[in-house]
Amino acid sequence: MAAAVDRRHEDSDVLAELRSVVAAQAAELERLRAKLEHHNAWLEDHDRALRDGDARTTTVEAKQEAIGSRQEALDGWLGGHDTAFEGLHLRTGRLEAARAVQTFTQWLEPLELAATPKISVVLPTHDRAGLLPRAIESVLAQRYENWELIVVDDASSDATPKVLAALEDPRIRTIRVAHNRVSAARNAALAVATGDAVAYLDDDNTMHPLWLKALAWAFGEHPEITVAYGAYVIDDVEGLPELLLKPYSREALLKENLADTGAVAHRAGLTEARFDESLVEMDDWDLLLSLTADRDPLVVPAISCFYSTAAPDRLSHGPSHEADSAAVRRKHGESP
Repeated sequence: MAAAVDRRHEDSDVLAELRSVVAAQAAELERLRAKLEHHNAWLEDHDRALRDGDARTTTVEAKQEAIGSRQEALDGWLGGHDTAFEGLHLRTGRLEAARAVQTFTQWLEPLELAATPKISVVLPTHDRAGLLPRAIESVLAQRYENWELIVVDDASSDATPKVLAALEDPRIRTIRVAHNRVSAARNAALAVATGDAVAYLDDDNTMHPLWLKALAWAFGEHPEITVAYGAYVIDDVEGLPELLLKPYSREALLKENLADTGAVAHRAGLTEARFDESLVEMDDWDLLLSLTADRDPLVVPAISCFYSTAAPDRLSHGPSHEADSAAVRRKHGESP
């Protein structure tokens, strides 16, 4: 009997211990469950924050894209505005040049010159018997009479010799040279010129009737001036004639030519007054750069010549244009 009672006490103790263990495990499970719920809540908060961040990022990206689009539109508008402004500035400059030329021409025509320097006109030609007489006539029509015209026949094979043989004005001299391009022909004329100043004319262009008088005034009234250039009119068969008179700056001249050969003049005897015979094109640009390396030219608001674009075999923008342009820039210190 006593043994049975003892076993019941032992069983009761075991059960109590088991209950205690189960209770402890239940408490631990409850703690773990609470921790898991807290972790899940943290994960949900983190996911929500990530979603909100993604949403904000998407919104920011959309705003940045919208700002970029507006910036592109603004840049396009500003570019168009700058182009329009440059065009307006260019047109304004041309109008001012035209007004200056008109005023100067009206003043010059009746003017009695105090000095009458002799001006040598250099005119090279090659196989343009049909155009040459028109160029010569434009020199004969000058309102200023103290000039000489030196026509250099660059070994023409057409009727050019007959055209030259028929000339009777004693102020016209002709020479014939072996064919070696226009630069060599001009240099041949410079070697025999006897004037106080030198002007130029191409055989497909014509000289304005008052140009030599304008040069006589420029070199006669301004003894400090050694180089001058004036306006010229481009006689474009595809559009209206256009007057060009670009203001001078060395920086601008290093980038591009500012005047045609027919618009340039200089005093005789300048060592820089020689054409580079290695150039097929751009020798006029090279000449003006050389003449103005140490001095600024006088910009004369007078029309020098009417520049034709219709003549065949013109050299402007020919196959050697880019190479010669680069050579001129290298020669005068501007990178190509």
